[in-house]
Amino acid sequence: MEIINGIEQCRKIQDIVLALGNFDGVHRGHREILNVTVMKARETKGRSAVLVFDPHPLHLLKPKIRTQILTPLQEKAAIIEALEIDFLLVIPFDKEVASLPPEEFVKKVLIGCLQVKTVVVGFDYSFGKKGSGKSEDLKKLGQRFGFMVQVVKPVELNGKVISSSLIRNLILQGKVEEASCYLGYPYSITGTVIPGEGIGKFLGFPTANLKVSRERIIPADGVYLTKVTHNQKNYYGLTNIGYKPTFQSSTRTIETHIYNFENSIYNNELRLEFLQKIREERPFTSSKDLKEQINLDLQQALDIIKSFSSDMAKSNQT
Repeated sequence: MEIINGIEQCRKIQDIVLALGNFDGVHRGHREILNVTVMKARETKGRSAVLVFDPHPLHLLKPKIRTQILTPLQEKAAIIEALEIDFLLVIPFDKEVASLPPEEFVKKVLIGCLQVKTVVVGFDYSFGKKGSGKSEDLKKLGQRFGFMVQVVKPVELNGKVISSSLIRNLILQGKVEEASCYLGYPYSITGTVIPGEGIGKFLGFPTANLKVSRERIIPADGVYLTKVTHNQKNYYGLTNIGYKPTFQSSTRTIETHIYNFENSIYNNELRLEFLQKIREERPFTSSKDLKEQINLDLQQALDIIKSFSSDMAKSNQT
């Protein structure tokens, strides 16, 4: 997949089937849109492309509200590439783009720059100034300007329409397993290992403290079983998110005890995939009580890991 930055650079692409949307999370609903885009491109012997804005439009439209996202651009690009999209078009979202009325967006970007023949969008797609244009408006503009618009129906799971906002809310509630069902993969965050207070080491469970971008959605406070990736190698970890109430900390931290790992990794990058919530974070009357609970947490996590291995073995036998 080729990544192209800026409107002017997009002019060199021809015969594209274009998917429009923000695609935060690239969840199961988004994947349906992208699969349709790839299929249409193959049918017409064209090339598939996805157009996204960077930064997220809400950063500009609602600057007083801290917009938190599921997938930064680099991670989003990696997921989209795996779906066999040919081009990712990244257009800076600035005041000029934000002020374009729906028809002007179509004339300047879709027609003037991209000369689109086919556009694929989700049922809830909005575009143009203040999101005033909707999918049905795009279909009418397509008829006027000579391009086809395919609107993909909502994808439902467990009686719910899959959406980025649904997934964000689940993660903020700590419901990481349910969120992964709608995403189609475990939610993850990436950060840099920084020095901590040494409490984990004092308790006999050394931890890696992670500094993560303020833009990322962080799961609710609690203890989680995670998959940890460091230098392209995978480990299991027990991750605590919160304020360490036993020690009355005033700073929210993300710290992970990595199984069978003793290396010093300060300033290294770690990726955490949230597999399952073990329990809520809560205060303990003493460090001894906390240590006993951590041992129980570790045993519970190991039992879950064993069940993963058992399920995988059964799957391989069928």
